[in-house]
Amino acid sequence: MDLKKIFLKRPKNNFKAIDGIRAIAVLWVIIFHIWIFQHNTFPNILGEVAQNPLLVWITKGDLGVDLFFVISGFLIGSILFKEYKRTKTLNFKSFYLRRFLRLFPVYFFSMIIALYFLDGNGSERWTTAWSNLIYVNNYVFKSYMGWTWSLAIEEQFYIVIPFLIVFLFPKFRKKRVLFTILAIIPIVLTYYYSVHIFNFEIPYNREIFGDIWQEWFWGYYMLTHLRYGGLLSGVIAAYIHINHSEQVLYFFQKKKNLSNFLILFSIVSFLLISSLSLGQAAPVEESIFYELPRKVGVYYEIIHRELFSYAVVFLMMACLYSKSRIIQPLNTFLSANFFYPIAKISYSAYLFHVMFMEWFFPIFTEYAKNSLTTIQIVFTNGIISIAVTILVAGLMLVLIEEPFNKLKNKLTS
Repeated sequence: MDLKKIFLKRPKNNFKAIDGIRAIAVLWVIIFHIWIFQHNTFPNILGEVAQNPLLVWITKGDLGVDLFFVISGFLIGSILFKEYKRTKTLNFKSFYLRRFLRLFPVYFFSMIIALYFLDGNGSERWTTAWSNLIYVNNYVFKSYMGWTWSLAIEEQFYIVIPFLIVFLFPKFRKKRVLFTILAIIPIVLTYYYSVHIFNFEIPYNREIFGDIWQEWFWGYYMLTHLRYGGLLSGVIAAYIHINHSEQVLYFFQKKKNLSNFLILFSIVSFLLISSLSLGQAAPVEESIFYELPRKVGVYYEIIHRELFSYAVVFLMMACLYSKSRIIQPLNTFLSANFFYPIAKISYSAYLFHVMFMEWFFPIFTEYAKNSLTTIQIVFTNGIISIAVTILVAGLMLVLIEEPFNKLKNKLTS
């Protein structure tokens, strides 16, 4: 097996910037989980992260999942719209088979090894593993491998979207009307859940992983009908890219003042949303905005993911089409070759990293508590987790993902 080809050789027509975004997304999520899984053990040290303007981005690592959603929506949407444009229909059997062979084998392997790493907690939750097998675990309270809720959202979305393209798209002469309706739905539902169901009692001033936090996490944060906006934004970008590329190119080449303004606006939006600890993942007393009224944070929660997703979408399209001096440094950075191997292992890394942290953190913390300082323990836990995750994810890529990708290509070519 040619490891150099697997880890270093990019495929033809590769959108390089997407590899950079994917690599940043998985690293951001992993660092976020390093913080959150040690927060209750070392609240004083890790609470300071949310108060530090230079480190607060760590507490917003949940946005890494939204980055994954945008990328996934764009890539899968591009495949679907390209086929639909060529044939005026979709091969449903081929599409679903490709999705199954791409995602399920390594996912099932992760479910098995998680029994060891999660110990009793995993064994108890194994009774809900059926929900993982059919990708509805995000609607099952305290389901097995709870961090895989995002995979469930993606698969539910991709079960529906091909049918929308084939059967609903032709009924809308103006596709933007359909896209607008679909984009508004999660915003309206998020408002309803935040204001009327949770009555603004989303877990501010609560212990992370406490009862109220758990109710919010399992009953709000991971629900498909509230979180598909990022996937949809990627699909919308894919539709524009496949069907209106000339108009997009004209916009970036001829409307330079407007496009540059929107590029800057998107960059600023991305940076601000990545740095404002107003979301519900962190206790508000640890936020640099803790004096703001609770409702401000809730209303921010309602809209910030959508704004973040569309800012990423616009920057992604700018990397693809624009030659502006503003976007080129970002495009060059995201296209750097060192991101590609990380992007390749991102799926396996996402599956593995949490189970290792849940197993390793308590063991090492107990072992080192009398010999290392708190900050040394936190830092060592993080470094070892990242290193082991990269190593294991690389093995999972070589031994499971790649063979099944070859099978996928053989069966659906």
